[in-house]
Amino acid sequence: MRRDYWESLCHCWAIGPWQERSQAAKCNRAAHVEKNVHTSGSVSYMTHNQKLETYDKTMADRYAEGTP
Repeated sequence: MRRDYWESLCHCWAIGPWQERSQAAKCNRAAHVEKNVHTSGSVSYMTHNQKLETYDKTMADRYAEGTP
């Protein structure tokens, strides 16, 4: 990317309107974790991550040390 384009983008990202929208979006994502648009198929990453943590705990409990 040309340096002048990059500097122009950096300037746009540093000024008020962009920063205000960025902060509002950050607050919205934190307040509505399940409505996160980043998904793995039809399941959000957050839901997938929670299921994975549940699976890990279930496997650890089921196959605890000393269990045949």
